[in-house]
Amino acid sequence: MQLGKRESGAVDVPVSLLIVSATVTIGFGAIFALLPDYQRELHFQPWGLGAAVAASFLAGFASQVALSRYADRGFGRAMLIGGVLVSIAGLLWLAVAHHLVELVGARVVLGLGEGAFVPAARRVVIERNPDLMGAALGRLSSFTVGGFLLGPPVGAVLADAFGLRAPFFLLAALLACSVPTVVRMRVPAVTGESPRRALRILLSRRGIRAGLLLGATLYVPIGVYDSLWARFLEDRGATRLFVALSLTIFAAPIALLAPIGGRIADRYGPLRVGATCAVCTVPFVVAYGFVTTPIFLAMIAFVHSVFDSGSTPAGQAAVATASPPELVAAGQGLYEATGLVIAATSAAVAAPLYGRWGAAALWCPLAAAIGLFGILAYRSGSADEKIRMRGVR
Repeated sequence: MQLGKRESGAVDVPVSLLIVSATVTIGFGAIFALLPDYQRELHFQPWGLGAAVAASFLAGFASQVALSRYADRGFGRAMLIGGVLVSIAGLLWLAVAHHLVELVGARVVLGLGEGAFVPAARRVVIERNPDLMGAALGRLSSFTVGGFLLGPPVGAVLADAFGLRAPFFLLAALLACSVPTVVRMRVPAVTGESPRRALRILLSRRGIRAGLLLGATLYVPIGVYDSLWARFLEDRGATRLFVALSLTIFAAPIALLAPIGGRIADRYGPLRVGATCAVCTVPFVVAYGFVTTPIFLAMIAFVHSVFDSGSTPAGQAAVATASPPELVAAGQGLYEATGLVIAATSAAVAAPLYGRWGAAALWCPLAAAIGLFGILAYRSGSADEKIRMRGVR
């Protein structure tokens, strides 16, 4: 797909799609903040935190790889509907889980639902905004992150008032209300059958490989945050409510600034913008290993997230611009799938690493990995990106 024209214009993203996307991610935010409470109630070891998170990521990986190409072939609406219904089932299972195995199973179901929904939603956004893909994907990201942002405080308040299970019953009901809206959505498809061996075609492109490396700068830390951030802050004296607020503080810049970050990526090139933002986060990630006051950790997270608001849409746009038109959704599925398996790996490793050697041994290697992936992404794809950018001036 050719890089869009560098011109200003209105971004066309259906409001209904934005609202449903936000609702899908609220449940992920709620369980993010409540995992330590599940650990105490279900009496499982710390490694279970990593297992629950890794299971969700791996399920999303399988779903993205297997299903994303079908959004290109005309099954996008079915994927949107199926993703919402499966997510409802996952939330209800979370609400009734009484063993670690059930918690892991519920996370798997949630991962499958999101894995079906995301590539179809992005296909809609990219097709409607060929000249402003970064800005459009940034707007979609702002709502998905915004939903995640609402999840922790909603989950914490409801759990304190009505019990640990209440948030997931309510969120399942809210998501069920969105089903009629999803049923009416139309996902455009490319005329003709999508090529076979889609993954091989995509991976043969240098721009795709560079975009995947850029995505790794986001997904390596996501696995760590998802499995350990709540435990990490509670070990430093934070309350459940503060943990929830810290997640809101962290996610707020992405929710507010991702559309602006996407426009900057459209203007200067997604690889250049994304790699720069990734490298700029390195000192803040290192700081997590040495700062012990929860309020200062939340402040560091806020500044860190400002840079993530650029790299989040930039990674998606880098893959979108390098994908052939008949494999747009497949490209986004590959991007998410690769990121999820990376996040699953970091989630599984983070808990035992932190438990045995402490914060510095966790965050410093993570910072080094982020910087390395950012540099590799730009070096591997910058030549192609410069050519594309010259062609659209």
